[in-house]
Amino acid sequence: MASSLSRSKKRSHLLCEHYNNQMQAYGSDRVRPGEGEQFVLMSRFPKQWTPRAAKTLTSAEFPGTAVLWEERYFEVVDAEGLPQGGARYVLEPWREMHIMRTTDRYDAEREAERLLEWRAGFSRERKRKSASALALLTGHLPAIVQEELGRELGVSPRRLTLISVAGVYAVIIALMVWIAGGMIEQNPRPLPIYILTGYLLIETCSRFHAGWIGGRPMGSSLGVIGYILYYFTIADRTRAVSPFAEEKGMSVAISATPDERAASDALLMRESLVTLLNPADQARVAARFGYDYKRQSRFIAVVILVFSCLGIATSIHSRAVLSLLLAALLAGEQLYRLAVLGRRPAGSVLGILARPFVRKLL
Repeated sequence: MASSLSRSKKRSHLLCEHYNNQMQAYGSDRVRPGEGEQFVLMSRFPKQWTPRAAKTLTSAEFPGTAVLWEERYFEVVDAEGLPQGGARYVLEPWREMHIMRTTDRYDAEREAERLLEWRAGFSRERKRKSASALALLTGHLPAIVQEELGRELGVSPRRLTLISVAGVYAVIIALMVWIAGGMIEQNPRPLPIYILTGYLLIETCSRFHAGWIGGRPMGSSLGVIGYILYYFTIADRTRAVSPFAEEKGMSVAISATPDERAASDALLMRESLVTLLNPADQARVAARFGYDYKRQSRFIAVVILVFSCLGIATSIHSRAVLSLLLAALLAGEQLYRLAVLGRRPAGSVLGILARPFVRKLL
């Protein structure tokens, strides 16, 4: 018995030594012998190999990726990421009792392809993070350019637009406070400031509507003009997206909108106003159109709260008691709504003003 085990171990050792002399790592990979007939492959970047799933009380054993290496199939029995980057794979000779479900090759040609794919993915991820970090700027680009960024880098064009809109709203609020300060001090600001603020407000509200309600990106006039200048001056036109290109499918003729779709679109257009109605009216809209008060109620309440706080500050500065009282009541109402919106819908006194615009939904 002991001699039989000794011969088995010796045969396994000789077989492993034989393959150690033949197994070759490619690219920057490193290979070393593991336990028994196993090999440990250290890779600088992860491969799309799945390890073996062990048998449990509720599931059968699932073999790992079958890898063709030096004219022999090996199974990936373990895989783990390394703290310094890359991955560690443990492979052993394929067991004939299993069916190969996923296969791959490990040779110089396949590793060269894998390296190019990894570099392309790394570059795409770096650009995606840059585009997201610079969303305050990239969200101003033409819609067709934002769509292309979304396809190439996996970012949301709608999100780019909304982040840039938030930045412009901050500028608009600062301008409005500055203008209000000038009125209080009886020192009116120059006329172009009023025109600029009004234009930014109208354009930004349109962009917010396109991104939030319409779910599509929309650039700003400044961003579009800037990109056009870039496109016709320093850009490589064979690779850059034309600002005058048309998104695929945009030229398809569209038939008349069905009544049900028209009603649904009407809800999308007025959903922010529906959040201000009393709970009974909101329940009626929910029964007819599937309205969910949780989608926008908190956001609208926060917006009203911000402008109410600005009204309080302006009223204190100008000593306008009535305006201060109204702004304080409105701010207090929004704080109450924010406290209860997690459990149930809550209306606002502003619902009286919103009701005429949503009458068709009731």
